[in-house]
Amino acid sequence: MTHTRTLSVLLVTLTFAGCASNPSIDSLSSVQRARYSQIEVINGTTSRPYGLVGSVKGISCHRNAYQSRLLTSDEAMDGVKLQAAQIEADAVVNVACQKKSEVDWGNNCWASIVCIGDAVKFK
Repeated sequence: MTHTRTLSVLLVTLTFAGCASNPSIDSLSSVQRARYSQIEVINGTTSRPYGLVGSVKGISCHRNAYQSRLLTSDEAMDGVKLQAAQIEADAVVNVACQKKSEVDWGNNCWASIVCIGDAVKFK
């Protein structure tokens, strides 16, 4: 393989490896799907005691500059809940979302909405 072709293959591989996406519902077990349907997204404070399980992230991404579908915070929040279900959380708190209308190089998107929150387990 020529040097130019090797470099081209490497660039294509790195481009696709950098794509951010939400977990697939197919990747969840039966127990995780049940948990996903019960996960609460809590805006503000809660009086219920909880322990932090981890940070979770969801994204709505335009991968194609000519894509006609709209970015939605619902899709990004769905990703947050899917990740929370994977790590056996009961709820997500401290959620913040950001819309990036310009190229989002970090997530390999022409535009994106990214939501991040703290997955928690109630005590």
